[in-house]
Amino acid sequence: MSAVLGRLLGVMVLLMGLVQFAGLGYAQAPSAAQGEKLANFHCSRCHVMPGRNNMGIGSTPSFKTMVRSKSSAWRDKFEAFFSLAPHPAFVTIKEMRTERTGPAIIAPIILSLREIDDLMAYVDALATEFRKQ
Repeated sequence: MSAVLGRLLGVMVLLMGLVQFAGLGYAQAPSAAQGEKLANFHCSRCHVMPGRNNMGIGSTPSFKTMVRSKSSAWRDKFEAFFSLAPHPAFVTIKEMRTERTGPAIIAPIILSLREIDDLMAYVDALATEFRKQ
């Protein structure tokens, strides 16, 4: 009987640990508000951000222009931005161990996959707003 109770106790401790792990934010939905903060901090260096800045690098499209793109692949391009030029020179994704290529001309940006999800939640919110116009 005590062996059975020991196993039950072990299972309960394991389940409590999983619940605690989930409570650390790993199981929460992506946050558009957090994505906006990330975009304003990192992306506004080059891109014009709605309500944030009116100037970017001349050849760099604004977020508004990108989400209003007629291309059916606009969202895929956003989601994989770190692999598209010129981003590989200065963006690293922690969990993917992506390596920066070439000389970085600006300070490195290091993001997690969770932060990519947050950025995408923000981009989806922008698309909802700007694709109606």
